[in-house]
Amino acid sequence: MKKILIALAAFAALVSCQSLKEEWQPVFTFGDNEPAEMKIWTEGDLSKYGFAGSFTTIKEMKQQYKKKTALENRMTSGHTITENVWIKGQVVSDDKSGNLYREIYLQDETGGIDLKLGKSSLYSDYKLGQWVYVKCQNLCIGAYNGMPQLGLEPDNTTTNEYETSYIDIQEIINTHVFRGAYDSPVAPKAVSESEISASIQAGFYGDLWGTLVTVKGLTYGDEIFALLYPHGILAHKKDNPYNRIFLSEAGTWGIDTWSMSKAKYVEYIEAGNFDKAVVGSGATKYGDILSKPRDYASQMGESVIAAFGPDADITYKEMMIKYATANYVSHYFKMGSTNVQVRSSGYAKFADTKLDSRILGGSKVDITGILTIYDGSAQMSLVTAPDDADNPSVKIN
Repeated sequence: MKKILIALAAFAALVSCQSLKEEWQPVFTFGDNEPAEMKIWTEGDLSKYGFAGSFTTIKEMKQQYKKKTALENRMTSGHTITENVWIKGQVVSDDKSGNLYREIYLQDETGGIDLKLGKSSLYSDYKLGQWVYVKCQNLCIGAYNGMPQLGLEPDNTTTNEYETSYIDIQEIINTHVFRGAYDSPVAPKAVSESEISASIQAGFYGDLWGTLVTVKGLTYGDEIFALLYPHGILAHKKDNPYNRIFLSEAGTWGIDTWSMSKAKYVEYIEAGNFDKAVVGSGATKYGDILSKPRDYASQMGESVIAAFGPDADITYKEMMIKYATANYVSHYFKMGSTNVQVRSSGYAKFADTKLDSRILGGSKVDITGILTIYDGSAQMSLVTAPDDADNPSVKIN
C-alpha cells in the first residue's frame, strides 16, 4: 500500500501541478515570529478528500489494531486501515526543544496517538493546541514496543523492525493530514499511580498513552537505561548482539545529565564510566568494552568479524569514540511502587543539563510530558526543558 500511495503521489505531482499550486500554497517555515503559509482547513472543506461528516475517536481508531495480521518475512506487523476513518485531535507536543523527532502527538477526549509525520521543525507548522484532522484510510496503525503509532506501512526491508514507517512524502501528508483551527493548548492531566498502572495493564490500549500529563510526587530511582550501538555502520538490529550495549542494571553509570550529546558521550567514555559495560543482548553476552570483537571470533563467527573490517581489532571503547553520536537516556523515577522512565534525546537542547542536586538527593518532583508505553513500562518524553524559564517540565517540591 505504501508503494501505491507513493506512486499516486508522484503521478499527482506530474499531472496536477497547476491545481496543486492553487490548492496548496508554498510552505515556508520561518520560526516563531513569522507564520507558515499553509491552508487552515474547516471540517466543511474536508469533503473534497472523502470526509463523510463524522469523526472516529482516537480510542476507537486504535481498535483497528486488533485487525492486524502477520506479514511474511516481517518481524512485526501493523494493520493498514482500509475504511474511510477520520480522527481529529489537538496538538499536545512540539519538537522545539529537540526532544521529539519527526512526530507529533494528537489528543482528543478519549486518548492520544503518535503521528509519524517524518518532518523536522514541526513546531513551526503544527502549533500547540491546534486542531489537526487525519484521514486514516491507507495509513497503518502499529506499535513501537507497545506504543500506538499512526504512519505508513513498514518498509519491507531486511533492516526494518518497526510496525509503521514515516509519512515523509509531502503529497501523502497533503492528502491525509489537515491543519485546522488554532485553539488553547491542552492542559496536562494530573494522573495517579493507579491510572498509570491501569494503562500499563491494558498495554497498547491504555487510555493514557500519547497524552499530555503531569505525574506528581515522583522521586529519583537512582537508575538509568540506555542502549548504545558501538559501531556506527553495522545495522542497529535486535539480532545483532555484537553491536549492542545496555546500560540497564541498577545504578546511573555516572550519568548525571538528562541525556548525552556527542561531546558528553565521549566525555563519559573517556572518563571510564562505561568500562564495565558488557557487549551483547539477551542470552548472548561477550566481554566488556575493553575487549575487541576479534577476541570473540569463535563465538561471533567469521562473517561477523569480516563485517567489522579493521574495527575487529580495536577495543569496543575505541570503537565507541570513533563512531560517537548523541545518545538518549531514560532516568527512572518512582511513584509509589510504579516506575516511570523519563526519556531524553541526546539531540535535545537540554541534553547535557545536569539533574538538579535536590532531585538526586531525594526531593519529590512533578514532571510534565507525553506519557507513552515502552516494553511494558510507563515512559515520559519531556516537551519543554526541565528548567525552561516559562514552562519547566520538572518542578521540585
